Amino acid sequence: MNPLPPVPGSAPGQPPVYRGERPPQFEGQAIDQGRDSPQPASAVPSDAAEGDKAFKDLLTKYKNVKRLYFDGKSQIEILGGQVEQLQNAVANQRMSQSRTALDDSEYSTRFNRLNGAINNLSFNIRKDWRCVPQWLDKYVSADALKTGKQEMTAVGRAVISRWLVEEVFNKCFHPGLEPQLSQELKEIELGVRHNAYTMSSQEELNALTNKVVSWRMTTLEGLHRQLNSPASVDSRTLFTNKATSNLTACLYQFLNTPPPAGVEGSTSMIVELAVGIAANLPLESRDVAITYPLPGEIVHPHLMEVEKTPLPVLEAQKDDDSDSDVDGDKDKNGRSDKAKTALPKDPSRVRFAGFFALEVRGRQVLMKAPVWTL
Repeated sequence: MNPLPPVPGSAPGQPPVYRGERPPQFEGQAIDQGRDSPQPASAVPSDAAEGDKAFKDLLTKYKNVKRLYFDGKSQIEILGGQVEQLQNAVANQRMSQSRTALDDSEYSTRFNRLNGAINNLSFNIRKDWRCVPQWLDKYVSADALKTGKQEMTAVGRAVISRWLVEEVFNKCFHPGLEPQLSQELKEIELGVRHNAYTMSSQEELNALTNKVVSWRMTTLEGLHRQLNSPASVDSRTLFTNKATSNLTACLYQFLNTPPPAGVEGSTSMIVELAVGIAANLPLESRDVAITYPLPGEIVHPHLMEVEKTPLPVLEAQKDDDSDSDVDGDKDKNGRSDKAKTALPKDPSRVRFAGFFALEVRGRQVLMKAPVWTL
């Protein structure tokens, strides 16, 4: 006999159920196949076909994009190579055209030396003037020749400076060329600028400057052999000697006889300095311009600087209240001879200049012309 009481719920004759053994809970229950039942057989092939088609379409698009990318990349590389070639060509052209014989400071130094040499000679001959050139006659006071002071020094500076501009800088394309050829080329260069129509904008002025510089650079390339030949040295020496003789003769015709000593030595130094500058000007890819202001011109402050020490008043500018000699000098129109030659005081007009202006056209002014005003 089992001393333990029977387990509740167990019927007699059935085997005992222990705690570790549980009867199957789902036996005899219907299984719900709705949630994890397989798809219908007809739907599986359809989805697979659509997926395959979408994959093929995507693969085709990828291949097209890849092809276009590499095609575009190769075209970009080709265009990049062409751009680089053009950039190199433009850079080489600019380098070939961008030439600087002397920098700004060197030009200023050389022109200061030239100005100093002109001042020294003008001071040395200030008391030896017999008369003045006709173009300066009415701009020089009556007592200037007698006193031979500051005004005659200024006259000497004006005469020498204008002569250098007209006979050296405006008649010499390059001193190393045969003189006649050099003069003709310089006339052509000046003619290109002077014969141009009136410019109304800075862009047009720059275009004209580029045109002149381009012509000059091309001409120099054609003259390369002549400028580097032994004959070039002889041509420069010939031009320098002739210019020295002409400047000396120009001064002698206005000086007392016999002329003072040392004039020819001073003119030789002045001409050599001027010829040295003239030999570098055509080699520039920029337009370095030399300008001498003539009497009566308007004062341009950006190119001219008025001298602080004034010159003596001209006879034609003196106020004369006496009319004693006016009645006898009147012409048929009632105007006196004095009135016809009168020069009204006008600080905006140039009396004469003691040196010339140096300008890099379109960029900056390296040296202003010293002027005295009416």
